[in-house]
Amino acid sequence: VFGVGFLVACYSYVNGSIARKRTFEHLGQIEVMNRALGDMSALDYSLELMLNETEPLTKEKFREKIYASEPECIRDTEVDFLFDLLDYTGNDVIDQDDFQL
Repeated sequence: VFGVGFLVACYSYVNGSIARKRTFEHLGQIEVMNRALGDMSALDYSLELMLNETEPLTKEKFREKIYASEPECIRDTEVDFLFDLLDYTGNDVIDQDDFQL
């Protein structure tokens, strides 16, 4: 009886810590999205950038252009989030294929 109770307690502890870890990871992702989308000037600039570019944008080139716009406060994680959001095809560049329906 004691062994069963001990196993149930261990399972509950392990399962709870995994769920907590997953929850904190999701909260981190939500925070990145909130910061990236909260700075509308960076989002607006990134969309204008996409419309005016003739060559595909790599992540580094995208990052340079975003920082050149001198956003109020944006981190690399937010720039990466915006890039991944706009790179619809997942080919690590933003080009015309990302905007075709």
